[in-house]
Amino acid sequence: PRALLVVAAVAACAAVAHADPIVLRFGTVAPDGTAWARIAKQTSAALSEATHGAVTSKWYFGGIAGDELQMLARMRKDQLDGIVSAGMLCQRLSPSMRVLRMVGLFQTRDESGYVAGRLKALFDEDFRKEGFVNLGDVGIGPDLIFSREPIRSMEELQRSKLWTWSLDDTFVATWPMLGVHLVPLPIDQAYAAYEDKRVDGFISIPAAALAFQWSAAASYMSELTLGVLPGCMVMSHRAWDALGVEERAVVKEATAKFQSRLEQAGRQQDAELIGSLFERQGLKKTPVSPAFAAELRELERVAREAVRDKLIPGELLDRVVGWVHEAHADAQRAPH
Repeated sequence: PRALLVVAAVAACAAVAHADPIVLRFGTVAPDGTAWARIAKQTSAALSEATHGAVTSKWYFGGIAGDELQMLARMRKDQLDGIVSAGMLCQRLSPSMRVLRMVGLFQTRDESGYVAGRLKALFDEDFRKEGFVNLGDVGIGPDLIFSREPIRSMEELQRSKLWTWSLDDTFVATWPMLGVHLVPLPIDQAYAAYEDKRVDGFISIPAAALAFQWSAAASYMSELTLGVLPGCMVMSHRAWDALGVEERAVVKEATAKFQSRLEQAGRQQDAELIGSLFERQGLKKTPVSPAFAAELRELERVAREAVRDKLIPGELLDRVVGWVHEAHADAQRAPH
């Protein structure tokens, strides 16, 4: 009888423990108050509602949990369950994703998204090997130059000292091959470096330039697209495996909607910022001449060939170049 009482007590405790809600802890460098943060909070509420409170989420915005590599360390210590990455962690966990950061390869979100879709199974396998579940990728925006002086030629570009995120391994490795002087620093040091004139400008997506006030500090924005930043959303296998089958399905649906809303909001914000809001803020657009564009594209092609089979397998690079041409051709045929 005593043994039966013990078993019953253990079972009762297990039932109570199971009834406790699962709180998924997500980190991101995106500041609170941004579109990312608003959509994340909406997703958290929807997840709780869909599971009747069984699964909810807690978000750490603005790098409170550290930069993306520090957040990765926290995940490995079971202090975080997932990360919405602004691209840097994605490249570390999935080396194949470096191809999405190849210099000059992508000019639009559509091109990058098309290739990311074709390579999703490869990315998923990369993440799985590292102990993570890839919940999906999302386009974050085009890389533009926000600078103190206008950049109208290759000579002016090579003369400028430009900040880039120190965790952006592929950009840091490849842009100097074009003779461009990068100054890789953490995000929280970028503004001070500009004020101290250690850098002449920022390579940034529009949303980040607005969120971190770089666009307010700069005077010019080049109409030159240097690439398209891809993001990803990952969870540790430990956290994923703790969910039941139905709970995983709900999390997948909620995160898919989260990424779709991020993509939609990002495209709209890009259009508004680049279209008029940055100019109203005082930024002047610097057009790109055909000669400048042609010279840059050729240098980018040479740089991509230089990292073939080093940063990126040559066979993968060739496939992606072909898909970019397909995406570009589809865009040309689409009604406007």
